[in-house]
Amino acid sequence: MNKSRDLGYYGWPMFFGIAWLVCAHIALELSQGADGIAAVWPPSGIFIAALLFFDRRRRLMTTAWVAAASMISNLWAGSSFLATSGYTIANLVEGYLVFLLMGGSSSGRLSLSRPWNMARFGLAAVFAGFMSALMAGILSGNLAFAFLSSWASTVTLGMLIVSPVILFIATDPPNRHELFSLKSLWTMLVVTILSVAAFGQADIPLLFLPVMAIAIATATLRLSGAAGALVIIATIGSILTAQGAGPVTLFFPTTEEQVLFFQVYLVALLASSMPLAYLLSQRENDLATIAGHAARLEAAERAAKVGHWRFGPVDNTVHWSREALRICGFAEHEQPSFEQWISLHLPEDRERVRAFIIEATTHGLPFAFESRIERAQGDIVHVDCRGDVQTDEHGHVTALFGTMLDVTERAETMRQLELARARAEREAAEVRSLAATDPLTGMPNRRCILTNLAEAMDESLQRGTPLSVAMIDIDHFKTVNDRFGHGYGDLVLKKIADILCEETQDSDSVGRLGGEEFLFVFPERTPSELEERCIARRDRLAKIEWDRQVDVTLSIGVAQLRPGWDEQDLMRAADEALYEAKDAGRNRHAVHTA
Repeated sequence: MNKSRDLGYYGWPMFFGIAWLVCAHIALELSQGADGIAAVWPPSGIFIAALLFFDRRRRLMTTAWVAAASMISNLWAGSSFLATSGYTIANLVEGYLVFLLMGGSSSGRLSLSRPWNMARFGLAAVFAGFMSALMAGILSGNLAFAFLSSWASTVTLGMLIVSPVILFIATDPPNRHELFSLKSLWTMLVVTILSVAAFGQADIPLLFLPVMAIAIATATLRLSGAAGALVIIATIGSILTAQGAGPVTLFFPTTEEQVLFFQVYLVALLASSMPLAYLLSQRENDLATIAGHAARLEAAERAAKVGHWRFGPVDNTVHWSREALRICGFAEHEQPSFEQWISLHLPEDRERVRAFIIEATTHGLPFAFESRIERAQGDIVHVDCRGDVQTDEHGHVTALFGTMLDVTERAETMRQLELARARAEREAAEVRSLAATDPLTGMPNRRCILTNLAEAMDESLQRGTPLSVAMIDIDHFKTVNDRFGHGYGDLVLKKIADILCEETQDSDSVGRLGGEEFLFVFPERTPSELEERCIARRDRLAKIEWDRQVDVTLSIGVAQLRPGWDEQDLMRAADEALYEAKDAGRNRHAVHTA
């Protein structure tokens, strides 16, 4: 702990002790009651406020300072040492009685801004005041009724009037803010003027002015205003009455009667103003709580992009939250009609939305739908609306309450996902196509045509139907590449591939095995049925006029699937037939025979 903090920590008990001494001296000098007891004893309120606010160490230091201040002030006022000691002990006991009745060490967590705590404090102050008076009488040897009653009333009023103001300033930030505001300055100035007007003259009885003053302070500053006004009224009333001014001295000739009347007057002000002050403070707190909840709700709606609305179908009233207005593109100060909101929807969604609302209003059913809104700025907003109905005791729908969630980002994300899915499927199809397509000729490649062959063989075996294949080879294709280059050879391959693809019928399939070899698969066909087609392919190829001196012919080997054969057996048979055709002079076809 640094030195400046030490000074603040230990300085506050001394400050309260000095304040106690000053207030005690002023009270004894300016407003003497019976037997030298002040009409109001503010030091009691100062001491109790310190006990309730400070921690244990500073409570002990404050007690020492107050004890010294009490001895000084009472000796200064002319009391004997024995009486002064009794008064001092009584002053200390009254403070600690209230402290203990308010919960002892845990009392620092109690706020007098709460009615029950204030009521508890009031009862504790009354009890402590009477016990203090009894102890002061016993220790000082003065048990006269006038002394005891005056002591009890003055210290009780001092506690009830002064302690709340100090504690409001010390422990309650909202009330501290109220008491130190410019509004408070003007309010307390009005209270001071009205108090001086009431107690500063006796020609016109204006004791209602302090009542008006405390009402103004209560209405303006609520609890802190009522407490501060009571302190001002008690201070000004005590000073002016002690000086013989005001209507109290006019109607009550003796000091005891004046003190008693003023004390009853203060109690009446306290009893009449505090309940109203607490109600106004509670109302202010409730409004602040509601405003806080509303602000948090608005912040949550803004963060979540969800607004709410309420529609009354009976009187056609509608309320929109700020976020709902923002989602729809309306200004914050607008409250558009429900029909205006429906008209914002795109034409293809509008009647569907209207149908949902009509069904909810007619049958009292909850609703949920998604739609699109075109805002005034021209942009499209996707919204997810959900809601329920409010009904009266007869089950009639009185209002619709709904939420509106801006799902534009989600809709855009879903659109992008759909585009990505379509693109992925397209690319996958392209990959599958590339995997099954010969890149040069564009016809099925070796893997694809062999897969077709395997599937055709399975079907042939299951159904007991014939299956034939034809292996095709370009005669002397190496000569074409050697004479005219591979580029021209590729053109020849493409042309022949086009002819073969054009010649496919029904369930036939053809593909390139590699190099200049091709494979035809003919489900449900026998070699005898393929003879004319083989001749036709060779004839069509012979009619092509090439732009080079090239002679392109085909050799074809045909084989039919036999029982017990697998794919390799069938391919081997077709290959043997192909070589048989080549051995026979090429440009012909041959059929494999068992």
